Amino acid sequence: MDVLLKIKGIVRSDTEDVTESMVCGSYYRKDDSIYIFYEGVDEETPELITRHRIVVTGDRVEVQRTGAIRSSMLIVPGELNQCEYETPYGVLQLDFYGISVEAEAGETSVRIRMTYEIRLADSPVSENELIIEGSGVPSPEDTQ
Repeated sequence: MDVLLKIKGIVRSDTEDVTESMVCGSYYRKDDSIYIFYEGVDEETPELITRHRIVVTGDRVEVQRTGAIRSSMLIVPGELNQCEYETPYGVLQLDFYGISVEAEAGETSVRIRMTYEIRLADSPVSENELIIEGSGVPSPEDTQ
């Protein structure tokens, strides 16, 4: 199903930085998982497009990015997971510690909220929150 996604990211370190965007994407449920797909464009370099695939199963969230930025991030509460974050400017090795994951999915809407820390050498660098809310109207194909 096509959905309009509202994406809000909050980064807390010495200060709090909030970013919000709206994009068109798609969403569906299969078995016990929620799938969200969308493309993001870098504001400073609009020719750089990154495709996002988010899969939520229980309290486990996988975020995969391909294109201009490539990464595979895994957020599971209570677990520390490493991620290589490839950008046009180089590769960063980051550690993600999952704090919480909440997901709700209805027939025409979805909401995912995850909180995690980015760590460097076992020390928290920032606490991050990502909230994705999507809503849409099912097409005739979605209701069959």
